[in-house]
Amino acid sequence: MAKTRRSILKRLLLGLLTAILVTLVGMLLLAAALIYLKMDDGLLTVLNQVVKALAIILGVCAAVERGGNRGLATGVEIALIYAASGYAMYLLLGGGSFSAGGMLGEMLLGGAVGALTGAVRANLHPRRIRAVQG
Repeated sequence: MAKTRRSILKRLLLGLLTAILVTLVGMLLLAAALIYLKMDDGLLTVLNQVVKALAIILGVCAAVERGGNRGLATGVEIALIYAASGYAMYLLLGGGSFSAGGMLGEMLLGGAVGALTGAVRANLHPRRIRAVQG
């Protein structure tokens, strides 16, 4: 039982760290694009949401193996932890005041993306290991 819990926690941590890394790289690219391409605020908002969705998708893919189990639950857990911690960091770094609607929107959007990705990933056929022919 303890091994199973430890395995689940390792998978969640791997997925969360992957999502955070993707976010950091995406934000660096967005900052560079903002400086050099002179984007307007509307496009920046859309691209920010795309980066967050991509981070959740890749984080869930790192945590849930093809044909694995707990795909839906793992996807939602990663997405909700990611959204809550991201929103908390936004507030701590002076991004604005707390908005329950904003927080709810982040968690609903992230939860839906994570759940869908986890469910699809868990229902894919596992890859077969091909025999080496000599």
